Amino acid sequence: MAGTAPCRRALALVLALACARAAQASFQRWSSYTPQPVGRSCPQAQKEGKAPNGMWGCDGEAWEPSGPLSDWSFAGYGAGLASIPSYPVSADVKKYGAAGNGYSDDTAAVKKALEATKKSGGVIYFPPGKYILSSQLTLSSNQVLRGAGRDATTLYISKSMQDLFGWGKSYTPGRSNSPYTWLGALIQTQRTEKLWNDDMFLGKVSRPANRGDRRLYTDFSGTPLAGRRADQVFVPGQWMALRMYENKNTDLAKSLMNYKGVVGSKVAPMFGNRMVFTHSSRVLASGSDWVELERPLHVDVQLAFKPLLYKSANFKVTGVGIEDLAIEFPWTPYLGHHEEKGYNAIEFEAAVNSWVRRVRILNSDANIKLYSSMFCTISDVQIAQTRPRAGGKWNGRTDGLIADKDGHMGIALHWASFDNVVEKFNISGSFYHELLVAGYSAHNVFSSGIGTDLTLDHHGGVPHNNLWTNIDVGSGWSTMDWSGDPQHFPFGGSNNVFWNIFASRIPVPGRPDTSNARYQRRQQRIHGQELVFNRPAYMQGWGQVAVDMPLDTNSRYIREAGDWYIQYDASKPVYPSDLFHAMRGSQASRLRQPPGPKLLPASWPRPQASKPPWLGSLALRLRASSSAVSRGSAASHAAACWLTTHSTVTCRAARAPPGTAWWAFGSTV
Repeated sequence: MAGTAPCRRALALVLALACARAAQASFQRWSSYTPQPVGRSCPQAQKEGKAPNGMWGCDGEAWEPSGPLSDWSFAGYGAGLASIPSYPVSADVKKYGAAGNGYSDDTAAVKKALEATKKSGGVIYFPPGKYILSSQLTLSSNQVLRGAGRDATTLYISKSMQDLFGWGKSYTPGRSNSPYTWLGALIQTQRTEKLWNDDMFLGKVSRPANRGDRRLYTDFSGTPLAGRRADQVFVPGQWMALRMYENKNTDLAKSLMNYKGVVGSKVAPMFGNRMVFTHSSRVLASGSDWVELERPLHVDVQLAFKPLLYKSANFKVTGVGIEDLAIEFPWTPYLGHHEEKGYNAIEFEAAVNSWVRRVRILNSDANIKLYSSMFCTISDVQIAQTRPRAGGKWNGRTDGLIADKDGHMGIALHWASFDNVVEKFNISGSFYHELLVAGYSAHNVFSSGIGTDLTLDHHGGVPHNNLWTNIDVGSGWSTMDWSGDPQHFPFGGSNNVFWNIFASRIPVPGRPDTSNARYQRRQQRIHGQELVFNRPAYMQGWGQVAVDMPLDTNSRYIREAGDWYIQYDASKPVYPSDLFHAMRGSQASRLRQPPGPKLLPASWPRPQASKPPWLGSLALRLRASSSAVSRGSAASHAAACWLTTHSTVTCRAARAPPGTAWWAFGSTV
């Protein structure tokens, strides 16, 4: 008997190593991945002169949940199950004393309108005019700022964060440590209260699961639901959330980087023992000890990540909107990287089912930031400067350094933001991070946008499984210039997908262009002779997928990284050009869907008092709007429906503001 203990320990070690290898082996190496040929004709692809890809096919028939492509069809407001609402006006700021004449300070009047709708929610309307604001605005749930169109209504914010709150004690000019580089904005969501008072926790996951799986096994022991069966807890059609922790060994980060390279030293102190992963899904079915999800898992689930089951993440705001207006700051020269005064426009924190649409932002340091937010949509946003902000002296420096950018960031999705959509954007000028994901953020979509020189920045903390599709990056100089603190590497986790990314200002072989000089510069860039990547691959990330994006597989950075799937043929543009909308359009044919009404995510039953009286029930609004009027383009009539009594829904047709056509892609919102 004395010899059995070492044998048992040896057996346990062998089993542990085998399990670890099995967990690691579930990641395919995309560099050796070969899609199957598309086995049928694709008339629409032929009509457009494009070639379908074997990992997608013509209409998604080749898509595999465990393959290189995650499913992004649920990203955006309401998981794509409902359109962004258009509620009636609740408060006109001019009725509260706002002048909108371009020289009177309207801050007090606007804050009165915000206070009047703080508890009930509502649309705060700004008629045509220029409204001078000199203070920070804070939005609560279901409050919407609406103008008469971005060419008609301007919120002119005359103060920076530094003007209002000072530099703080730790700031030293020239040391790149401004307190407003990352945090704070002049229009922000409230940060103190959460949506739900009850505990959202349901139970634990009892077994590991792999990418592509839909079934999770449950364990309710030690919880208030102890002794319950899973089918007594989970109801088909309801939303639930799988949430996981990072640990002090950064095992989740290692999994998300395919167990290659070394995790940065600051990842564990910053994210260790924090819940950094959320996978939301409707319930398909449940049994005695299992629940089946509509949305396949996009990562491996290991017990070391403490996988837990929740009703939902507990957000701070829902239903916040900013639409049909311009936000302008006074022109000032940009002061340099991390020296910003905080001309920051919009920041949402822990927001769900919220939006920014048909908005123009001028002269901003940071334009739009989302922190820990889910199912939000940023659509048809224009970012620009009244004249270039670059070229001035770097603040606090005596070495003659020039601040060579127009601002710090365009649109950024920070720390554990999931299932958001950024689409139809137009970013003019030069920023350090035109588009950014960071800190475990996943399942976000950047689609159908354009810019002067866009950086598709992965900024550390293994952001993974994000989609970039149908984007014109402009000059293409900074496209893959991922960045951040080296101790937060890898800058990108695995399974970020780049689909139809092109640079209209740099020629592509086989496509019309007459500038040999520009062609030569492009060749130098993609061969690594000029900076396409600016970091070693172990910081950049492994396991990426690039389709119809001119990256050279002979680049030393690509070779060093490994595990990249790259398909590019200049003579065969990929079909579909916009993978996000193709996924959304084929969702019903690719995924089993639950019965019952289409509920919004994070809509677990809440106290009735927390709903604004005009919000009504989602099911009633959907039935009324679908029967009363069909929603078309921005120039067409759309339905605005609300609950007028306990049992009656009233709808009216509301014409969208003029001038909302988005010229760059010939579409409207």
